[in-house]
Amino acid sequence: MQFSELGLPDFLVENIEKLGWETPTPVQTLVLPKALEGFDILGGAPTGTGKSAAFLLPIIARLSLEKKSGVRAIILEPTRELAMQVESVCSELIGGFNDLSAGTIIGGGSREVQRENPSSIIAATPGRLIEYIEKGWIDTSTVEMYVIDEADRMLDMGFRDDVAKITRELYNRYQTLLFSATLEGSGIDEFASSVLNDPIEVRLGVGGEEDEVLPEFLQSRAYYAAGDPQKIRILHHLLTTIKGKSIVFVKTKERLQRLDASLRRLGFKCASIQGDLSMNERKAAIKNFASGDKDILIATDVAARGLDLPDVTHVYNFDMPANAAIYVHRAGRTARAGEKGVVTTLVMANEIAFLEKLERYTGKDIEKRAIKNICAQFPTSKSTGHHQSEKKRSRASIGGNGGFDKKKKEEDKKTHKKVRLRDKKNKGKPDFAAKRAKKAARARSE
Repeated sequence: MQFSELGLPDFLVENIEKLGWETPTPVQTLVLPKALEGFDILGGAPTGTGKSAAFLLPIIARLSLEKKSGVRAIILEPTRELAMQVESVCSELIGGFNDLSAGTIIGGGSREVQRENPSSIIAATPGRLIEYIEKGWIDTSTVEMYVIDEADRMLDMGFRDDVAKITRELYNRYQTLLFSATLEGSGIDEFASSVLNDPIEVRLGVGGEEDEVLPEFLQSRAYYAAGDPQKIRILHHLLTTIKGKSIVFVKTKERLQRLDASLRRLGFKCASIQGDLSMNERKAAIKNFASGDKDILIATDVAARGLDLPDVTHVYNFDMPANAAIYVHRAGRTARAGEKGVVTTLVMANEIAFLEKLERYTGKDIEKRAIKNICAQFPTSKSTGHHQSEKKRSRASIGGNGGFDKKKKEEDKKTHKKVRLRDKKNKGKPDFAAKRAKKAARARSE
């Protein structure tokens, strides 16, 4: 199937070609025909499969049929970054078609700008959109199409009541599309039944957590590190010798700041993104990375899921992810839409067992590598973990004598016998009582 075969408007097909999209992805192939017919959609697919275009194309195609004023489509996203990303792609798809425009209603942005220049297609976060609705700053009666994206994540983040309220306010909508990385858990089925009207259900696989798989053309690698200084040396070597746009994931904003400072001292151009940045700072970081001004993005897990950053060739786990699902989400930032990519994990001794769990979870081997003069080979299982601690304990200085009081087997121990000088001369112990009696007898005879 080609995009030109879907009956899309000519301007939309031309803009798709400009973006370099050759053929629809599997989820787009399943969703687009039914969505273009006006059906409500319940869609479940792994991350990085092109869900955004699956709802943006039907929205733009339908709204372009007639010119109307007001907000005509609401796309609900769990985070500001995702809303900005959707708005950016939507603007590119609209191109020079003047009857439509894309905008955002998100926290951190200017309320005045968002109120004075309402766009026909709005990507919004729940909290800020609720504020607009409650203050009467947006006319919900004009909204024809409604998308709830990343629904499972939205519910997990505690937005269930907000999303339900927004849904009730959009009472004139013609079509609703709900998309999620997984359709199991978090009450998705129950929630979808309250939002959608006789939907077409589309799933790649069964739509559960087991479908959160690594991209097809992804290579997985790991290097063994003794600590942060060695991690930085490994990362420096890899970033220097392997060119491409890279995302480096860390656990916390504090560690992000330290790593950012270290890489900048080494001469790298880095952008960074974490939860406490202002809206302008986030926009600047994403823009600098997407445009290529900065080819390294250091991020916490705020960028691990849903954020579609173009042309990422490498993902580095400077810190091991908290669980296997986050590993998959991080890795999914590269090797997207059939492209090749590499995910590299820096592993410390106490994390080797978790590396094996990742292999079992993903069903893919992780190639364990070393770099001469920078990091050693992974230790064998006999010298790591429990065995290593037991070995160290057996040789430890339990008695406090620096390890010199090694225990010996009972059969090797010999009873120590003190050798006296008189024993060497074959003399027994003196009989002092006999000496005293002999002395007394001598005295009486005198």
